[in-house]
Amino acid sequence: MGNLGGGEILVILMLALLVLGPARLPEVARQAGKVLQQIRQVTRSFQAELQSVVDDPLTELAARARGDALVAEENSSENAKEEPEKLDSEDSDQQKVVDDAGEPVVDDE
Repeated sequence: MGNLGGGEILVILMLALLVLGPARLPEVARQAGKVLQQIRQVTRSFQAELQSVVDDPLTELAARARGDALVAEENSSENAKEEPEKLDSEDSDQQKVVDDAGEPVVDDE
Protein backbone atom coordinates (compact mmCIF):
# COMPACT_ATOMS: atom_id res chain seq x y z
CA MET A 1 0.00 0.00 0.00
CA GLY A 2 2.89 2.30 -0.54
CA ASN A 3 5.19 3.75 2.05
CA LEU A 4 2.73 3.91 4.93
CA GLY A 5 4.14 2.95 8.27
CA GLY A 6 2.31 1.81 11.38
CA GLY A 7 2.01 5.34 12.77
CA GLU A 8 0.45 6.73 9.59
CA ILE A 9 -2.09 3.89 9.42
CA LEU A 10 -3.02 4.45 13.06
CA VAL A 11 -3.61 8.17 12.40
CA ILE A 12 -5.80 7.35 9.36
CA LEU A 13 -7.85 4.83 11.36
CA MET A 14 -8.34 7.34 14.21
CA LEU A 15 -9.52 10.01 11.76
CA ALA A 16 -11.87 7.51 10.12
CA LEU A 17 -13.28 6.58 13.53
CA LEU A 18 -13.86 10.25 14.37
CA VAL A 19 -15.43 11.10 10.99
CA LEU A 20 -17.55 7.97 10.45
CA GLY A 21 -18.24 6.95 14.01
CA PRO A 22 -18.08 3.49 15.54
CA ALA A 23 -21.33 2.31 13.93
CA ARG A 24 -20.43 3.02 10.28
CA LEU A 25 -16.69 2.26 10.39
CA PRO A 26 -16.99 -1.56 10.02
CA GLU A 27 -19.48 -1.18 7.14
CA VAL A 28 -17.23 1.27 5.27
CA ALA A 29 -14.18 -0.96 5.88
CA ARG A 30 -15.99 -3.96 4.37
CA GLN A 31 -17.01 -1.92 1.32
CA ALA A 32 -13.45 -0.65 0.88
CA GLY A 33 -12.16 -4.22 1.13
CA LYS A 34 -14.62 -5.40 -1.54
CA VAL A 35 -13.63 -2.55 -3.85
CA LEU A 36 -9.93 -3.34 -3.43
CA GLN A 37 -10.63 -7.02 -4.10
CA GLN A 38 -12.46 -6.16 -7.34
CA ILE A 39 -9.64 -3.85 -8.43
CA ARG A 40 -7.08 -6.60 -7.83
CA GLN A 41 -9.21 -9.12 -9.74
CA VAL A 42 -9.55 -6.80 -12.74
CA THR A 43 -5.82 -6.10 -12.64
CA ARG A 44 -4.96 -9.83 -12.57
CA SER A 45 -7.39 -10.48 -15.42
CA PHE A 46 -5.88 -7.70 -17.52
CA GLN A 47 -2.34 -8.93 -16.85
CA ALA A 48 -3.29 -12.51 -17.77
CA GLU A 49 -4.94 -11.40 -21.01
CA LEU A 50 -1.98 -9.22 -21.94
CA GLN A 51 0.43 -12.06 -21.16
CA SER A 52 -1.59 -14.48 -23.31
CA VAL A 53 -1.46 -12.08 -26.23
CA VAL A 54 2.30 -11.65 -25.86
CA ASP A 55 2.89 -15.39 -25.48
CA ASP A 56 0.69 -16.41 -28.43
CA PRO A 57 3.11 -17.10 -31.30
CA LEU A 58 0.45 -16.83 -34.00
CA THR A 59 -0.50 -13.34 -32.90
CA GLU A 60 3.15 -12.33 -32.84
CA LEU A 61 3.76 -13.79 -36.32
CA ALA A 62 0.73 -11.96 -37.71
CA ALA A 63 1.92 -8.68 -36.20
CA ARG A 64 5.42 -9.20 -37.62
CA ALA A 65 3.95 -9.94 -41.07
CA ARG A 66 1.92 -6.73 -40.95
CA GLY A 67 5.02 -4.80 -39.93
CA ASP A 68 7.11 -6.35 -42.71
CA ALA A 69 4.39 -5.49 -45.24
CA LEU A 70 4.38 -1.87 -44.08
CA VAL A 71 8.16 -1.65 -44.32
CA ALA A 72 8.12 -3.16 -47.81
CA GLU A 73 5.41 -0.71 -48.88
CA GLU A 74 7.42 2.24 -47.56
CA ASN A 75 10.57 1.01 -49.29
CA SER A 76 8.79 0.59 -52.63
CA SER A 77 7.32 4.09 -52.42
CA GLU A 78 10.78 5.51 -51.60
CA ASN A 79 12.31 3.63 -54.53
CA ALA A 80 9.63 5.01 -56.86
CA LYS A 81 10.54 8.53 -55.74
CA GLU A 82 14.29 7.90 -56.20
CA GLU A 83 14.02 6.48 -59.75
CA PRO A 84 13.33 9.84 -61.46
CA GLU A 85 16.24 11.35 -59.54
CA LYS A 86 18.53 8.57 -60.77
CA LEU A 87 17.40 9.14 -64.35
CA ASP A 88 18.13 12.84 -64.06
CA SER A 89 21.62 12.16 -62.72
CA GLU A 90 22.24 9.61 -65.50
CA ASP A 91 21.21 12.17 -68.12
CA SER A 92 23.63 14.71 -66.73
CA ASP A 93 26.38 12.05 -66.73
CA GLN A 94 25.73 11.35 -70.40
CA GLN A 95 26.09 15.00 -71.28
CA LYS A 96 29.61 15.17 -69.83
CA VAL A 97 32.44 14.28 -72.16
CA VAL A 98 35.46 12.64 -70.62
CA ASP A 99 38.82 11.71 -72.09
CA ASP A 100 40.65 8.38 -71.73
CA ALA A 101 41.95 9.29 -68.28
CA GLY A 102 38.43 10.04 -67.04
CA GLU A 103 38.98 13.78 -66.92
CA PRO A 104 36.14 15.99 -68.16
CA VAL A 105 36.78 17.57 -71.52
CA VAL A 106 35.91 21.25 -71.74
CA ASP A 107 35.02 22.74 -75.09
CA ASP A 108 36.87 26.01 -75.62
CA GLU A 109 34.48 27.45 -78.14
